[in-house]
Amino acid sequence: MAPLLSVEHVSKNFGALKVIDDLSLSLEAGEALGILGPNGAGKTTLFNLIAGDLAVGAGTISLADRDITGLPAYARCRLGIGRTYQIPHPFGNMTVFENVLAGAAFGATRREAESYERCVELMRLTNLLSKANQAAGKLTLLERKRLELARALATDPKILLLDEIAGGLTDTECQLLIETVRAVHASGVSIVWIEHIVHALIAVVGRLFVINFGQKLAEGDPRAVMDSPQVQEVYMGIEAE
Repeated sequence: MAPLLSVEHVSKNFGALKVIDDLSLSLEAGEALGILGPNGAGKTTLFNLIAGDLAVGAGTISLADRDITGLPAYARCRLGIGRTYQIPHPFGNMTVFENVLAGAAFGATRREAESYERCVELMRLTNLLSKANQAAGKLTLLERKRLELARALATDPKILLLDEIAGGLTDTECQLLIETVRAVHASGVSIVWIEHIVHALIAVVGRLFVINFGQKLAEGDPRAVMDSPQVQEVYMGIEAE
């Protein structure tokens, strides 16, 4: 059986700068994969290529054995690729419920009335149900991150791309968000998660994929990868002996 997501020999240049360099990775259905790497390694660019926000320079991207390399972002969303962004940008004057409903109506292409029950379910999953009628612009950072999750989930993704969703949170808030991400994964959504907070990744993912200068550096069991001298040198500045 083909992987749920397959990125094969993908490259991306911005002028003379090669940001992604002949990179390949795969994600199995039901898996949670962590992406790690130093700043500037190409992690968010990789997400932009998978989601269709950027066109690849070379290589192919497939979803469940279907080549989606040439499809626009909205088409990939409707096929099952959802994502969050590093900085949440909710519709501030709309309520939390209306924000989630927008994801369902435009991402999953459901009729509005058919989406109400699903939106309530997602707000409950992300611990936002008590904020349903509150303006999104008045939410705390943790609540905005939860809303970013709920709105992405409203598009009915098979794969959820999480881009540094724990960034900027306190240790307590981070732990609460980890529990929510675990619940999302347990609901059947496959996850690819970029994060600098390593303990958050290791608490959820079953495999780590480390990139540096747009190339694969290491891959495997999260703790084994973090024990790699090469990864420690590149990511944490610990010189390999």
